[in-house]
Amino acid sequence: MPWSDGLSSYGRAASTGGYALAVVLAVSEIIILALALNPDVNADYRAYYIDRTTTCLNRDAVGSYTPGQTVSFRSDGAKQAAGMMVCGWSGPVADGTHSLGETSRLRLEIPSLRDGFTATLQMSAVIRPPQTIQRVMISVNGVRVHEVTLSSQDPTTISFAIPHAAFASAKVLEVTFDYRDGIPPSPAASKIYKRAIKLVSFRLDAG
Repeated sequence: MPWSDGLSSYGRAASTGGYALAVVLAVSEIIILALALNPDVNADYRAYYIDRTTTCLNRDAVGSYTPGQTVSFRSDGAKQAAGMMVCGWSGPVADGTHSLGETSRLRLEIPSLRDGFTATLQMSAVIRPPQTIQRVMISVNGVRVHEVTLSSQDPTTISFAIPHAAFASAKVLEVTFDYRDGIPPSPAASKIYKRAIKLVSFRLDAG
């Protein structure tokens, strides 16, 4: 075979290989783009990081709790309070625990009960004029049980009933706080840093 024919065959092979490589790279880029647009992640991750439909990133936290016990969310109760805090809270300090974002959650184990609970909480509002109130919606295991408007920076005691139907045979109670009037630390700050309340104490009484 003439030398020129060999070069021609080599050139065609190289060209074909180049096209094949280009196709592989293009397909790879399409796959990467598809994964970026539709990543295979769990619902909690997607809601917080991608869709940004929540400011409260779920985690596997379940605190131990005995009905009739008052849990302090000041620094003196930090150990027990931390076990109950799922998301949407800062760390406990001397005057309570700040909420963070637009939603906060507590989660705790409960014994089997035939009746509901009476919840008693101490909370104070984060106020910065012209924002002078904080509206808080409280749900238990997805059931709305109470709504309160706080207007004082001093601790306010609120009590409300949690019907047995809200948790039925569940062994875990999840208490969700939704805030309509959270205040960001600065105009440019992300909504995950909004402040609405300080939780001072938490108590559940059976019956």
